[in-house]
This record gives sequence, C-alpha cells and structure tokens, in this order.
Amino acid sequence: MQDVLVFPRHVFGEGFTLLPWDAVQPYIKRIETTFEWLPRPEAEVSDYWVQAIPCVFVKDKEDKYCIFRRVENEREDLSRRLSLVVGGHVDSANDGECFEATMFSNLIREINEEIGIHPEEDPHPVGVIVDGSSIKASRHVAFLYEMTAAQVLTNAPEEFTRRSRLTGEFVSPSQLGRRHNEFDPWSRLVIEEYVCPDGLMPKRRQISYL
Repeated sequence: MQDVLVFPRHVFGEGFTLLPWDAVQPYIKRIETTFEWLPRPEAEVSDYWVQAIPCVFVKDKEDKYCIFRRVENEREDLSRRLSLVVGGHVDSANDGECFEATMFSNLIREINEEIGIHPEEDPHPVGVIVDGSSIKASRHVAFLYEMTAAQVLTNAPEEFTRRSRLTGEFVSPSQLGRRHNEFDPWSRLVIEEYVCPDGLMPKRRQISYL
C-alpha cells in the first residue's frame, strides 16, 4: 500500500487562498517537525491530516501558459476542467532529506513522468494554495512552482486527455482570463492572484496569515 506525505490540517487552517512563497516559510518550519507518512486511502478520508502536493505550471519565453484538459473525474470541480497545474502526491524520500527537499525531488519526478521534461533550470517556487472550498479539496495543499519550457509531452493519460486540442497548448494571459470559468479551482486561483494581462506578476494585495 502506497504511503504519502501528510501534515496536520491546523498548520494552514481553512480558507481558499494563494499564499506567496516568502509568506509560507514559518508554516514550512512547522511542517518539518510534524509531517508523517500515511497510507493514501487513509489520507484521502482523514479530517486531521492533509496531503502535500508539489505542482508546477509551465510558461514559454513569451509568457504564454501551457494548459491541459483533465479527464473525467468523480470530483465535479476537476472533471474535464482545464488546468494549468501538473503534479502529484509525495510518495518517496531519500534518507536524510528535509520536507522541502523531499517535495522538490518528487516534483522533478512528476514533471518528467507527466509532461516529459527534464528541467534545464530548477522550477521556481511561487506559493502555497490552501483550498477549503470542500472537504475533499481541503485534504490537498498545493506547493506551487513555475518553470519555462518550449513544449510538453502529455504522458499522463490518467490525468489529462490527449483528445482535446487544448492539452499542451500555450496561450496568452488574456486567453486564460477569457476562459477563466473553465478551469479547476487551483488554476482559477493562479489566474486570479498571479497572472495578469501584462504577463506573469503578482498582484499587490494584503496577505492575511492563517
């Protein structure tokens, strides 16, 4: 049975927000001392533990963003939605690795497996998405990175459908805005809080710590 990395829900609390990376360092210090490994079926129904999901969105050198069409899913908020994010559970670790290093090594593996890329430069951390919109959504916390690539390979048919012309297509920020309601919740939050018509830049906003 596969074990996945989890940490206590109370570290971040509830809400629906994208916390910028420099604001989450105190939380990561707490996670370093509280994370555990739990069988995934148990994690998927736990109200105490939440699962760390390192994920990435991809842009090209012209600041266009790669999008994907999700496959049918039992969760209505994900099924056949457009998505910006690629990633997965943390399910392996090297001896002595800290939480951040474990997350990062799993992210690099997911990037290679799902979109066929060996990054020439390390993905850049953006922030953490806490999604309290439903109990199912709240069991996963996204540790979000960005990376630059010219193209992707869709190697994860269990996640993204190859039959959609949009899977693997790079589109402008304005196109993302026009299709905003077609995206999954995490991607919508990235568009709302991080992507603007002039390119990739954070909005000026007040950060409220959870």
